[in-house]
Amino acid sequence: MAGRAVLVAGLPGCGKTTTLGLMRAAGLRVFDDFKAGAHNDSSAFTSSRHYRDLVSALRQGQDCVVADIDFCSSEARMEAELVLREAVAGAEFEWCFFENDPGACEANIRLRRRESVERDIRKLHEYSAAYRVPGDAKVLPVGRAKEESSAQQ
Repeated sequence: MAGRAVLVAGLPGCGKTTTLGLMRAAGLRVFDDFKAGAHNDSSAFTSSRHYRDLVSALRQGQDCVVADIDFCSSEARMEAELVLREAVAGAEFEWCFFENDPGACEANIRLRRRESVERDIRKLHEYSAAYRVPGDAKVLPVGRAKEESSAQQ
């Protein structure tokens, strides 16, 4: 029996990584920033360096969670689901969306104090303009970073 894939869509700074940590602790295999460092810098789902591992895990019946900011694009979401449905017969799919709240996400990005702050904010504004959460979707609120936790990151 194939595993279940939870696909997570959300803007930079929304709380994906924190949520994925909880999912990992619950026993799911986590693939965060799935398309980062893809072969030939391609945005194709199958170009991810983790694609084969994900397909193998699902075929072995493991429950997995896959997150990438590119899932803010409906085309990227459709591609991911289509590719996985073709590659893993019988796999179950569930989408988890974070709300589109660029103001809260930007505040979180700034609190993280990473070297990538400006790049992350550019990506936030790039993706938030086109990010549409389906009306029937399960929607999570944007997490609120705390000042004291950001110093530890």
